[in-house]
Amino acid sequence: MKVEIRVDPGRSEPEVVILTDRVTPEIEALARRLRDGEGETLTVYTDRGAAFLPLADVIRVYAEGQGVLAQTADGTYAVRRRLYELEEQLAPHRFARISNSEIVNAAKITGMDFSLTGTIRMTLRGGIETYASRRYVAKIRKLFDV
Repeated sequence: MKVEIRVDPGRSEPEVVILTDRVTPEIEALARRLRDGEGETLTVYTDRGAAFLPLADVIRVYAEGQGVLAQTADGTYAVRRRLYELEEQLAPHRFARISNSEIVNAAKITGMDFSLTGTIRMTLRGGIETYASRRYVAKIRKLFDV
C-alpha cells in the first residue's frame, strides 16, 4: 500500500482520499475507521489487567482521590496517566476540559444548564450530571458556540 502526505496551508482540516482499483472489505473497514474515528483507544486497567476502550465509548475522564478514572456506559476504569496528558490525546477527538479535574466527551453531552450563576451544569449520557468550573465557562461557551 502506498501512503502519501501532502501539506496544504490553505486547508482547515485533513482530507483523506483512498484510490483503489476495487472496493474490498478491508478498504471499507479502513474508510469506516477514518470516518468514525474508530481505532483510537484509551488504555485502562481493571483487576484483570489492561484493556483498550474505544474513545467513542468514553463519556468522561476525571480525577478522583489520587487516581484518574474513565467512565463509559458499561462502568468506570482506572487510567494510569495524568489529566493534562490525556487532555492532549483527547482534544482532537472532541473532548473538552471543563474543570481542573474533568474532561468530557462533547458527543456525550445531552444538555447544559446555564441558570446557575458562574457555572454550567452538564448532563451527559446515562444521566450523569457534572459541573464546569468558573474558570472554564468562557472556553466552553466559545467551544460550543452558546
